[in-house]
Amino acid sequence: MTSRGLFQIFSPKSIGFLGGRLPGRATANAAAQSIGAAGVCSCVATSQQSFGRRLFTPAASDHQRRPTVSSCNNTLQSKRSFYTSNILHKKDYYSTLGVTKNASPKEIKKAYYQLAKKYHPDTNKEDPNAGKKFQEVSEAYEVLSDETKRREYDTFGQTSEQMGRNGTGPSPGGAGPQGFSQNWQFRSTIDPEELFRKIFGDGGFQSGFDDFSDSKFGFGGAQEVMMNLTFAQAARGVNKDIDVNVVDTCPKCTGSRCEPGTKPGKCQYCNGTGMETISTGPFVMRSTCRYCQGTRMYIKYPCLECGGKGQTVQRKRVTVPVPAGIEDGQTVRMNVGSKEIFITFRVEKSRYFRRDGADVHTDANISLSQAILGGTIRVQGVYEDQTIQIVPGTSSHTRISLTGKGLRRVNSYGSGNHYVHLKIQIPTKLTPKQKALIQAYAELEEDTPGQIMGVTFKTDGGKVCYAEPQELTDIVREAIKDRKPLPTSSASESDTPKSKEESEAAKTRSSN
Repeated sequence: MTSRGLFQIFSPKSIGFLGGRLPGRATANAAAQSIGAAGVCSCVATSQQSFGRRLFTPAASDHQRRPTVSSCNNTLQSKRSFYTSNILHKKDYYSTLGVTKNASPKEIKKAYYQLAKKYHPDTNKEDPNAGKKFQEVSEAYEVLSDETKRREYDTFGQTSEQMGRNGTGPSPGGAGPQGFSQNWQFRSTIDPEELFRKIFGDGGFQSGFDDFSDSKFGFGGAQEVMMNLTFAQAARGVNKDIDVNVVDTCPKCTGSRCEPGTKPGKCQYCNGTGMETISTGPFVMRSTCRYCQGTRMYIKYPCLECGGKGQTVQRKRVTVPVPAGIEDGQTVRMNVGSKEIFITFRVEKSRYFRRDGADVHTDANISLSQAILGGTIRVQGVYEDQTIQIVPGTSSHTRISLTGKGLRRVNSYGSGNHYVHLKIQIPTKLTPKQKALIQAYAELEEDTPGQIMGVTFKTDGGKVCYAEPQELTDIVREAIKDRKPLPTSSASESDTPKSKEESEAAKTRSSN
């Protein structure tokens, strides 16, 4: 039942009273109050029948009423019908979302998103009324987010869909002007769960196909797909296949929206114009035909495969060319038919490489002798192995830069750098010979900070080793003592045997 009632006001000029006497001031005031009260009560009337307001004059007996005005006087000249609106019973969608009436679409969307997350049944399982509040928030956002529905709601207190929700055309009793039923009840045209998904992308097909395209069986403006990659795949690039939902032409009706063998006809409700006129008292409003959704066609036998939409969601496999150098969390856009999908990559971390944008960092171990004497090592690169030159006296944690040997840049030219961090690998287990050599070196080492285990200082400032293997250490110490000058190149040349001609030439030079 609605609040819209029909009442009649009779003009005082055409009303006659019994006995030809005008009613007294008290009676007239009572009649005016009665008419005023009737006008107020009509806003909350639950009956859909028309009723007339009756005026009474004092009767001879307290239990006797005078006949009604319409039965005593047939000179009624004017009667006006007023149709009240549902303004007292309309839902305040602005208060539901907690926004003002002049709120921008961005503010409405933000308010809906916060309330939808708060009252979503999956996140608010303790509140038994969360589901109901979630539906109310979704209903308010559905109306206020649509410019046309919001304008209709601000003007009439309801949308054209709400006004004609239960009316399918002219009907006898219980209907208002132009056959629109007054016993209406709002039913949202979209599932609150699907409306919550639509907050992330307002796209889809037109002409009533929005709800279908954004449903969980398809996608609207965009579909997001997650793709897992290894570090090598992300660095070198790869082609990977994924399965996505693609909205394509219905294979059964080939897009005609009708069952095979049938054809669509002209919409009988809008006469093929796609628009319908709604008259609500002094207001006239034109809106898209709610029966054909503006398509101007009426389909008597819709296709059972696609439900009369002409398109179905089909599962297809597409190949995604992953560019070399893609980063973790990076998203790329790819066209699939007339739609597009967004692919977000999840790159597995490498145990060897540490990534910093297009640059990579690795660690390389070198021996003690390599650090002291220098040398070369070969390290694994992103795309190929690299040879590194180690200079003598290299310290631990020295960083060597390989320019342009890093990852390729996706949105730019060139490649990053490969930084190799050198670490001196100290031996933990030494053979007796190795230990003897180190101990002998410790005796010759200068500017040692602190003390060395197994080595003590002599009175002359030198150092001597007393730890095992003492015999091997003595052998090394004796071997490196500076008793004889080391052989030079000239000395080695003199020791080399010469030919007879060279000997004679040498004697000649010496005699001269």
